[in-house]
Amino acid sequence: MAETLVARARKHADWIGDDHGDPYEVAMLADEVDTEMQVTAKEIFDHLRSALDYCARQVWQEFSSAPTGALIYFPIAREGAKESDFASLMNAKMPGVPAASQEALAVFASAQAFADPKNIWLPELATLVNSAKHEHLQVAMVPRAMLHLRRDESGTPWISFEPGHGPKSHQSWMALLPRQGCTPAHATYDAHFLVLSEINVELARYLKEALAGVEGIIARCRALVGERAA
Repeated sequence: MAETLVARARKHADWIGDDHGDPYEVAMLADEVDTEMQVTAKEIFDHLRSALDYCARQVWQEFSSAPTGALIYFPIAREGAKESDFASLMNAKMPGVPAASQEALAVFASAQAFADPKNIWLPELATLVNSAKHEHLQVAMVPRAMLHLRRDESGTPWISFEPGHGPKSHQSWMALLPRQGCTPAHATYDAHFLVLSEINVELARYLKEALAGVEGIIARCRALVGERAA
């Protein structure tokens, strides 16, 4: 089930694309994200979260399965949470598992942002799924995404967003429209890209990281359950 959900999410992400002629570029250049893309993005996030919850339930059934009828969810520590608080969070979402298996606790803890900053996509996913809004995307327009290209005395180029502009993280796949007054030493562009407004992260890169991250968690959970069954 988890693999099927991720496969559907990946199919939707492939449709959005990040290349010339894909819906991503069409929306970016039109300065409008249509309803179909809004719904598709929301479905991707819902599928990924459901896949994680399915994995959590499999592990819970293997290591605890009590109390009967418990609602099981994949534990996701918020950004900035302490590792020392995770066992309590996991026990609330997967009752009995942390006490039954230190290995299971370690596997789920390793997926959290406190274990590796690269896992920040996980609490970001929780934010996206928990949001009541359907309009997850917006096109970054002038003047919110101004980018500078400078060359130093040796001719080496340096690219940077104007302070306060651009996404919180990730390099954007974007269209650059030059502003007037560009010189060989300093050019300024209006950068257009799709951003997930709730977390201020560029869409295409986020989808790649979240898909890969969920697939990795599925593999670790499957190995965890398989080792116990062996």
